Amino acid sequence: MSDNTPPEINSEANRYNTMGIAQANQNMNIQAIASFSKAIELDPENPGFWYNRGIIYAGDNSLPLAIQDFTRALELRGDDADILNNRGSVYAMLGEYDSAISDLSKCIELNPNQPEPYNTRAAALAQKGEYVAAIVDFSRAIGIKPQYAEAHFNLARVNSLMGRCDLASAHLKEAMTLQPAYKQVARATGDFSACIGKPEFTAL
Repeated sequence: MSDNTPPEINSEANRYNTMGIAQANQNMNIQAIASFSKAIELDPENPGFWYNRGIIYAGDNSLPLAIQDFTRALELRGDDADILNNRGSVYAMLGEYDSAISDLSKCIELNPNQPEPYNTRAAALAQKGEYVAAIVDFSRAIGIKPQYAEAHFNLARVNSLMGRCDLASAHLKEAMTLQPAYKQVARATGDFSACIGKPEFTAL
């Protein structure tokens, strides 16, 4: 928080921030954005307020606004694993894969024991056609969290795209065991078309 902000303004800013968190927990996103915006107006040097509003913008699919808020939070706080993870995820959603990989790599350097950044970075790498690097990251995510259904599913997709149908089948089975809904998702995507019908691919 800004050192020269009067205590009464800090208190009021925190009140709006707390209100925004409560509203977000009730899916009152419009109201939450208004509350976080008021907190930012009162204390624009608090990175947490920008970060909180960025989370809501990301959840509302207002992705450029989320990027702006996460960037401001990083300017105020410096490198922070959570902010980098969220900004990297939004960059990936925007198709800005190089920016996503950069943020997620910094996040992993700061906190190498979280599986989600590996999974998201791997997905960005796969989108760039860097399948071998993607497989390494998906495998790291699963190594940290063996029951990570999304990473198993993503690893299955990449292995299928590489023609490694036995591995694709194994990881798809694991994903469907952990989350049965992935069976329908797998049938809807074309990523497994190269493996369907092959004897080593028994997942579908």
